[in-house]
Amino acid sequence: MKTSKTLSKDPICGMTVDAATAIHAERDGKTYYFCGETCRKKFIDPQSQNGSGKDAKGCCG
Repeated sequence: MKTSKTLSKDPICGMTVDAATAIHAERDGKTYYFCGETCRKKFIDPQSQNGSGKDAKGCCG
């Protein structure tokens, strides 16, 4: 049995995630998917991001 994943890019860190299992949030009618809760929180509260839109310390690992 072949299974396929719907991949999406985390808008905060750029990591590729499986949309079927990833944490998500909606904005303006669009669903965004995240590698983890840290990136989702940064998306919800943009003031917690640095100027580049990415976590300088590496949010994912």
